[in-house]
Order: sequence, then C-alpha cells, then structure tokens
Amino acid sequence: MKKRQIYLLFLLWTALAGAQINTDRMMIIGRNALYFEDYVLSIQYFNQVIASKPYLAEPYFFRGAAKLYLGDYQGAENDCSEALERNGFMVRAYLCRAYARMHLDDFDGAVEDCEKGLEFDLENQPLMQNKAVALVSAKRYSEAETHLANYIRKFSGDVSGYMIRGQLRIEQGDTLAAVEDFSRAVSVDKHYAPAYAGRAYANLLQEAYSNALPDLDEAIRLDPENTNYYLNRGLARYHSNNLRGTLDDFDRVIELDPNHILAYFNRGLIRGQVGDMNRAIDDFDKVLWLDPKHHVAQYNRALMHEQVGQLREAMADLNVIIEAYPKFTPAMYQRSEIKRKLGDAVGADRDYFAAWNLDDKLKAEREDRRKNPDKYAEEDSIRYAEREEERKMERYNRVILAESSDRNLSRYDNPMRGRVQDQHVAFESEAAFGISFYDDRRPGPMRRALDVSERLNELRQQTSGASVGASGGASGGVSGGVSGMLYVSNGDHALDSVEVNRHFREIDRLSQDLENRRSDNDVEGLASMYFVRAVHYALVQDLNNALNDLDEAIALKPDFTLAYFQRAHLRYRRLHVEYAEKQQAQDEADDRDAFKINGLELGESVLGSDYERIVRDYDRVIELQPDFIYAWYNRGLIRGFQRDYRNALIDYTKALELNREFAEAWFNRGLTYLALGDRSKGSADLRLAGQFGLYKAYNLLKRWE
Repeated sequence: MKKRQIYLLFLLWTALAGAQINTDRMMIIGRNALYFEDYVLSIQYFNQVIASKPYLAEPYFFRGAAKLYLGDYQGAENDCSEALERNGFMVRAYLCRAYARMHLDDFDGAVEDCEKGLEFDLENQPLMQNKAVALVSAKRYSEAETHLANYIRKFSGDVSGYMIRGQLRIEQGDTLAAVEDFSRAVSVDKHYAPAYAGRAYANLLQEAYSNALPDLDEAIRLDPENTNYYLNRGLARYHSNNLRGTLDDFDRVIELDPNHILAYFNRGLIRGQVGDMNRAIDDFDKVLWLDPKHHVAQYNRALMHEQVGQLREAMADLNVIIEAYPKFTPAMYQRSEIKRKLGDAVGADRDYFAAWNLDDKLKAEREDRRKNPDKYAEEDSIRYAEREEERKMERYNRVILAESSDRNLSRYDNPMRGRVQDQHVAFESEAAFGISFYDDRRPGPMRRALDVSERLNELRQQTSGASVGASGGASGGVSGGVSGMLYVSNGDHALDSVEVNRHFREIDRLSQDLENRRSDNDVEGLASMYFVRAVHYALVQDLNNALNDLDEAIALKPDFTLAYFQRAHLRYRRLHVEYAEKQQAQDEADDRDAFKINGLELGESVLGSDYERIVRDYDRVIELQPDFIYAWYNRGLIRGFQRDYRNALIDYTKALELNREFAEAWFNRGLTYLALGDRSKGSADLRLAGQFGLYKAYNLLKRWE
C-alpha cells in the first residue's frame, strides 16, 4: 500500500495537466539515471512509461539495458524481445539481447541476434565483435574463423579481432597460432594489458613459463588491479622455482579480492609445500567457508591436519571426501593410516583392504575399457559430469591456472556502457564535485579537503525537519541516505530501491512543507528547503526540477554559496546528458551504435555558452567564499573542457594551495600539463596524485611514459 501511495505522489510531480503522465519527461529522467549508472532508479522510471504507453519500444529497450548492467540477463532478454516486437529495426536491442543471451549460454541465439542486427547495419562493429565471441563460445569454429577473417580485413587497426581469434586458437588447441594473434594485438595497441595477458596465457598452456613471465609483468604494470594476472604470474613463478614470488602474487590477489577462492586454494598448496602447515590449514579453512563443497580443498586440509598431528580433524575431512567420492582410494588409504595412528587397527585394515580391492577392480575395468570402448559408451555418457569431478580430485595437489581473461573483454563484450562519456577516453579527468547525501569516494588522504560545516549549519538551522549535517569529506563511508549528512562528493551513488523510495518521500514532505510556508517571511528557511529538495531531486536524476529549485533558492537568498555551487554542478551534469542525446541522435541517423561518445569532445565551441553559465556560477561561489576549494577545482575542470588550459592550471593551482593533499587536483593538473605538452610537470603532478591516494595515476603515468 505504501509503495502505491509513493507511486501516486510521484505522478503528481511529473504529470501534465489532467493527471496525464508526461512520458517524454519520464524517459528523459530515466535515461539520465541510466547515463549516471543509477540502474535501479532508471528501471522505476521506465516502468512508469511502459505502464502508460506499453506500445513504445524504447522504454523496454532501456529497461533491458539497465537490467543487463544489474546482471538480470533473463530480464534483459525479455525486455529486448518486447522492444523488438514493437520495433523490429532497433539494432541496439539486437545487440543488447545478444549480450544477454551469451550470459545465458544461448550462444546460437546470440549469433542470430547479431546477424539480424547486421542486416540493418552491415558494418556495425560491436555486433560483428559479439557475433565472433558467440561463434567461438558455441564452438562453431569454422564459421568463427571465416567471420573473424572478414572482421580483421575491415578493422585491421582494432585489437579485438586479434584477441578473439587468439581465444579461438586456444579453444582449438593451437597455442602457437594463439601466440601469433596476441602478438599482433600487442603490435596494434602496446598499452592494452589483456593482449600481453593473452599471450602469456597461451605460453602457460605450452608450459613456456619463461616466455610468459615478461608478458605478465607488463600486463600487471598496465593494469595492476587485475587478479587473474597475478594468479597466472604466480603459476609461472612457481614453475620457475620462485616460491617467494609465487606467494607474493597470491597475497596480492587476496589483498585485491579478500574472497578469491582460487587464490586461497593455491596459496594453501604452496604453504603446504614449504612446510607452513598451520597457515595452509587457515587458507583451506577460508576456501571451505566460501565454498563448503570444495572437496579438493577439504582433502588437502585433511593432509595438512595429519601433518600437524590433528588426526581427528583429518578423519572428519576424509569421511566427507569418501562419502562424496567412494572410489577415491587415496582418501581411503589416508584414513586407514590415521585410524592406525589412533589405535583402531581393525578399522585401519578394513579401509586398507577395501582400497586395495577397489584399486584392483578399477585397474581391470580400465583395461577392459581400453579393449572394449563401445561397451562403456552409454555409461560414460551418463557418468561424464561425475567423472569430471573425480578428475578434479585426482589433481588435488596442483596449482591451478587462472582462466584466460581475454574471453570476456569489455572492449567487445559490451559496447553499451552505462557511463557513455567514459568510452574511448584514454586520459580522462577526475570528476567534478557536488552536494549529495552520499559520499562514495575511495578512502584515502583526500578526506581533509575542506570543513564545510559553517556553510551547512545554515541548512541545519533553517530547514524544518530535514536532517542536514557537515562532512567536508571527513567521513570514510556512506552517510546513510536522506536521514544522514550532506557531503561534498565526486562519486556517483547508485540508489537501491529502498533509497529511491526514501528520496521520493522526502521530496513529497518538503513539497508539502513549502506549500504550507509560502506565505512565511522566513526567506532563509524557504531557500534552504528549496536547496535540500534540489539535492533529493538530483539524486533521483530529475535534473530539471533540481535546477528549478536552486533558481528559487538563489532568488530568495542571492548570497547562497552552496546553491550556486550545486547549480553549476547540475548544469554540468545536464550538459553531459544533453550532449549524449545529441550524439545518439546523430549516431542513429548515421546507422551507428547509439552509445558511442568521446567525453573529450565536450569542449567543442558549440557548447561554449553553456559552459560560460556554469563558470559564472563558480565565479560567484569564489566571490562569496574564496577558500571554497571545490569551486576552484570544478572551475578548472570546466575550463579544461573549454580548452582554456592556462586558466585551468591557475584554478587547480589555487585548489592545491588550499590543500596540498588534494589528489584529484594533482591528477587533473597533471593531465592539463600533458595537454599543453609539458611532460615533465605533467608527470610530476601524476606522481603526487598517486602519492596522495589516487593510485590509477601510476598506471596512467606508466602508459604515458
């Protein structure tokens, strides 16, 4: 009942005269939310459009795209199918559905979708890429080879064709040809980490460990947070007798992903081999906590328990293994030995002779199977899955190779990005700061940038019923939503359904309060209420209503610093969305994918007047509060988009004078210096950005150098 009431209240805010929902407006806000990766929120808006106009194709497509990003692949497939029933020429919907079907292991269906989309857009690169991936995954190798040859002819300068064909060669068992394809990928893009990792993977399959190590070193240098690279380098080091380096790599994987089962398992094996039994047991404990049915880890833990004299614990593990794998004789022999140590001679003999007899029986069966394969064909087919599990047990003490990370490369897996402005931008500035109820920035030294408590005190005092507090970036976590504090943050917080409903309720409550107090003379209070409602509107991606409220707040209180700051920030966000819409319309007209956009093009002169309005608001903030560090930083970012690099440098420098540990300012100033051709100063700034916690600066610096 409450959800229904919230839904009706929301319609009141967005309806046309006569209570008719404005579906165009809902589509715009929903696409705003999708653009800023607020997938749960965007689905709610598209739901309203679908309920009002179920004959439209676009809301189904965009809802499907949102579900795709949320991992609801069946839902994405269903929505794309609905969109295509209404508009069978929607190329983007074929692409989206193909991607969803690949995740559902319907590779043949994905191929059909790609082929259908290509009927309407013959050289659509993402469709051609995904068709290649689907053909390889469907093991239609001959068709994949023909298609990839055509793709590489058309797009010889694109690394993905060689990457996919390299994976095809691996699937076919031709690792030498795979090395050649990955080498071609490296020659096309020497800064593309997966190309080095793919070549290393092919070499690992050949047991050419000395060839794999340099490539894995380079892949890690380019992408230091990819866990598979460390896993495979650990394997290469292990076979090169560098156990210390192996453990270092597995430690790094666990540091990056504390729940990485394979890293714990491999580290447990290595620790057992070097005699560190107790810590090996700790690692296998973690594996079994994450996956209670990981019998290979359980068997290895049994061996470790016996080594340290924990015989009953070892017995308990072996009982589980033998129950699951009654023909796994090594466990039976092991249990026999433990029973003997515990004084159970009868039980020990029973296990030993049972294992002995079973070994003889299995040996005879293997010989008969070799001589009469047809006799066992049907049985083998039925027992295939079980046999695969038995093989895992037989390889219980092997360090495991991480799967090739090249099969699911984002460059060709999913060209439809949530943050479309991020595509194809090699050197992208850190984002602008705005006011939010959430602080999703990474932890690090950039936590003392500015105490904005004085600026927020007025809101706390003046806003009736609204919970407002000061952060200034000092907190390390999310505030708790609408019942918490206001933050200055440059993170985009994706709302869940509970948070969405809370914000809608707050908007409704503030709207009622404003209606009741319109005749009041409390100008300060009314301005603050408009401001807080604007923050709520912005979080549900209703940028137009948010900007209207900020205009009201500024009209009531012309010296309202935070209102100018937030208005500039939301104008900047809306400008990105509007530009994406224009780019999409142009792309659709040119029969290209609707999600291509280069964020660096936002500085085109056609948008100069829009940027000037934003800059004027930041000018006003700086005039009112000269030490407002985020205004200097944001204005520098806008000037950079305007190609006004000299003044951007001045703004970033001023922000750094106010706080030397402002990592984002060091990073953006470094990029600005590089844009001006000053490599020395640019590199120095990027190093300081990394030093103060923005670690991606190191990766960017290495790529640049």
